[in-house]
Amino acid sequence: MNDGSYVIAVGASAGGLKAIQTLISELPADLNAPIVIAVHSVPASKLAEILQYGSSLPIKTVEDGEKLESGQIYVAPGATHVFFQNGCLKLSDVVTDSGYRPSIDALFMTLAAEYGARSIAVVLSGTLKDGMRGAQIIYDVGGRTIVQDPDDAKFEDMPKSVIRNDHPEKISTAAELGAWIGRTAGRSV
Repeated sequence: MNDGSYVIAVGASAGGLKAIQTLISELPADLNAPIVIAVHSVPASKLAEILQYGSSLPIKTVEDGEKLESGQIYVAPGATHVFFQNGCLKLSDVVTDSGYRPSIDALFMTLAAEYGARSIAVVLSGTLKDGMRGAQIIYDVGGRTIVQDPDDAKFEDMPKSVIRNDHPEKISTAAELGAWIGRTAGRSV
């Protein structure tokens, strides 16, 4: 995928399932961007199957070495890190410093390294602060960061940590963030 379109990564933790479902329900069926979703999870996670209900876009669990395609939602396998590398998604167990599986910071940092100003990071409901460092790096390389309003999030820690330490372009409800992505990333032609 080298067509100049945005690449979107979504990170969530506790309370994030409803926020993700709400966000993706607002996306157009012909979205001109791939989306990669990482949620702190257990190895047996069935997130991709759960999210498919209510989505107009196809959703699948990431496979190692998979090439990105616009209009596709990719979900990190349970408790496995996902990295952007050479236009593909790579699976890994090597991140040890964050303590989170999958690491949203690692996902965002590799998104920034691979796509720079074409990066969009989305931080939704969750506890603690995973995603904060990665969101800062996305901002530093000219990418865009949007955050769920803490008042809309079931758990406000992750959104608040990004708001305090970054420069989010938009702070809004999960539904409004989904609509913003649809307008910003555009539709396939």
